[in-house]
Amino acid sequence: MCVVAWALAYIALAAVAVRAQSVTVVQLQLQYNELHLVRLNNSVEYILEFEAQPHVGREIPSLVWVQSDGGDIAHPVLITTRQRAGAETWQLPYEVEGRKLFQLERTLCPDDTAPRGADTDSLCEGQELDQSGQRHAFSLHLSTSCATDLTVSVRGTLPTVWRLEREQPTTLSATQWAPRVLYYKMAEEELQMRLVVTSQSELCATLSVHNYSCPIPQTLDEIESVGLRLTMMKSGALQLSREQYPSGFYVVLTVWQSDDACGAGESIGGDDVDWLWPAALWGEVPSSRSVPDRRKEFTVTLKPALSRSQYVVAGVVTLAIFAGFYVLFGVLVLAQRWPAFARYVAPQAVLAVPGIASVNSTAVTTGEVESPGLATTRHRRGSTDTYDRSDDSDTDIDDEDQTDLSVSEAGQQRSLPAQGQNQVQGPFGLPSRLRLAALSRLRARTLRARSDRYLYMLYIVAVFYALPVIQFVIAFQVVMNVSGSLDICYYNFLCAHPAGAVSDFNHVFSNLGYLMLGALFLLQVRRRRARRQKLPRDEEYGIPAHYGLLSALGAGMMVVALLSASYHVCPNRLNFQFDTAFMYVLAVLSMVKIYQARHPDVNARAHATYGVLAVIIALVVWGVLGGGPVFWGVFTVLHIFTFLLLSLRIYYLGQFRLEKQVLAAAASELRRSPRPLYGARLLLLLIANALNWLLAIYGLIKQDSDFASHILQVLLGNTLMYMVFYLAMKLVHGERLRWYAWSMLAGASAAWAPALYFFVSGSTDWSSAPAVSRHSNHECKVLQFYDSHDLWHMLSAVALYLSFNTMLTWDDGLSAVKRTEIAVF
Repeated sequence: MCVVAWALAYIALAAVAVRAQSVTVVQLQLQYNELHLVRLNNSVEYILEFEAQPHVGREIPSLVWVQSDGGDIAHPVLITTRQRAGAETWQLPYEVEGRKLFQLERTLCPDDTAPRGADTDSLCEGQELDQSGQRHAFSLHLSTSCATDLTVSVRGTLPTVWRLEREQPTTLSATQWAPRVLYYKMAEEELQMRLVVTSQSELCATLSVHNYSCPIPQTLDEIESVGLRLTMMKSGALQLSREQYPSGFYVVLTVWQSDDACGAGESIGGDDVDWLWPAALWGEVPSSRSVPDRRKEFTVTLKPALSRSQYVVAGVVTLAIFAGFYVLFGVLVLAQRWPAFARYVAPQAVLAVPGIASVNSTAVTTGEVESPGLATTRHRRGSTDTYDRSDDSDTDIDDEDQTDLSVSEAGQQRSLPAQGQNQVQGPFGLPSRLRLAALSRLRARTLRARSDRYLYMLYIVAVFYALPVIQFVIAFQVVMNVSGSLDICYYNFLCAHPAGAVSDFNHVFSNLGYLMLGALFLLQVRRRRARRQKLPRDEEYGIPAHYGLLSALGAGMMVVALLSASYHVCPNRLNFQFDTAFMYVLAVLSMVKIYQARHPDVNARAHATYGVLAVIIALVVWGVLGGGPVFWGVFTVLHIFTFLLLSLRIYYLGQFRLEKQVLAAAASELRRSPRPLYGARLLLLLIANALNWLLAIYGLIKQDSDFASHILQVLLGNTLMYMVFYLAMKLVHGERLRWYAWSMLAGASAAWAPALYFFVSGSTDWSSAPAVSRHSNHECKVLQFYDSHDLWHMLSAVALYLSFNTMLTWDDGLSAVKRTEIAVF
């Protein structure tokens, strides 16, 4: 065995020796800017020396272009470049996204990127420096293992554009085989710079930024492992700091072989080349070298980033705007101490008189002159009638309340109210004229407990929802910083201003309005509640107060601020629901609040409401991550059926259920009395059903991947429609809003219109590929700091605050009206 091993080793050494003796090495001196052709096979190798260029600084690199007319992946042409800064090796042909390319152009390293001591090393190689101590020369070593003769074309040049100039647009083109490299070094006074790259072509490309060192990453594989990078089609931008790149940075523009990486579908001149017929007829297969020249033109601009003073100005102006609402509220509170103004804003109400039943009380007082006191006995209305609540649970009804209720089984006739009610019965024993007294039989304490549950459950949900959210987005930010891939987060890169560890501070900070105005609304509700406790009102008058639900709206706004800010740390497809989840909550709670005003005993419970919201959010996740025709079909049927069932329960005050007896009773009542009992209620439900059917059909036809926005449109549309209906019905029934409620409503309308416009216009689109999303990127619109989505944040915060104030005050005019005279709609 030893003899055999020695024999094999000897044969191998002999073969190497023969090969070494049979290879001819040819050394040539070449000039820049000239095309040189060499014949290459496995018996000859070339060392091509490019002479130094006079009057060219060490910081200017060389460009080398090489093309081969043959070879394959197994027997490529090897190209090794040697220069003062180091050595690199490439091969021809090479594969890019499954295609062979037979030419390449690369930017070599500038000489001043060489490590210290390289001057001595270069002298050892026999390469002399010019008189100024500068050298700009390099050598190419060409070899191949292919036995067939190949023609290799070589050219060395200097870049037409190398240095970027501040605020000077630079235009250049790149191809898939010839990436382009630019260089910039920040001056001492330049702490931050914004790099903006635009193009009229929609070819897919990668914009990357790298430290000023050697080698320069120029292939897609190299770029994927180092530096900052993002895919782009029409635009791309990022912000760079001198701290990151103290010696300067390269801007590398690389064109992809296809547009799939940018989410643009099939590549131009795609892989489905029809080769079958040429091969069958002429015996030819199209060469993979006939790849169309995917040339893309870029315009590169470096702009100064915002200064610290501009950050401060934007922050102070924003804070001052929202602080102005606090100032205005304080001024109005103080103004109420002035009697001349107080009579225009102070509520008119009937107070509870200690120890006296208030059946026929007519003592109407105004504002602060109301006499304090608590009624020691609760007046019993003439009727013991009530209507079934949203479920059969009575855990929040005390014994005294239970004696006040006479609830029959669903579908049976109920006793009629003795006061203020028409004696004609409708379906399920409902009166033909509904009044609030019949739907507010529960004690104030019970209603208060029910309403407060909305607030307490919101706190619980917010804590358990927000903590994982914060951890999740921090992890995303860390991954983006470590990987360098800016495609992870969907920013408006043309208007994204970093601060500290946050890459998009302006979109985080613009949520301040939700936080401040939500807290202010909570303060207003708390103040109202304290005044009602100090001056208790007669329970026979006015709309029952539901401060817990109103407080939940304010607290929900504050949670929206937290979650939206968290989402904008790194917005993407995986955390989209953080930005919209509590907007759904606010929309649903607003509808519940409006309904609760006239149906206090029939309203949905807190746990049922949040359960419905949980189902909605689960559907949103399913729709975005696993949508498709099947999902949209299921959702459309579920949307229409659910709203139809909800409409029947609303029309029949919770008496309608999907049970055989109830369905039979409803059909019987419909045959006997085809004329609707509640015309206005029916009109609202018909309009609401028409709107929801249209939204459902539109979603089914379009099947937008941004299902979250579709759900938000459905919920906001229904909320706004319900508010309009409630206001219209108040006017129809002769109820008038006080002047400040009209002011709130006008302000809300004025804020909602531009807010929705800016929301629709958008600045990103997480449902698309990152490069396509950047088509929506645009420059800042206000204070050079905020874009359209920031304006949506601020205007929608104002609109929500004023809308909630409208709901808080629009029934103030009924404080001195008996509930037996207040219509239900």
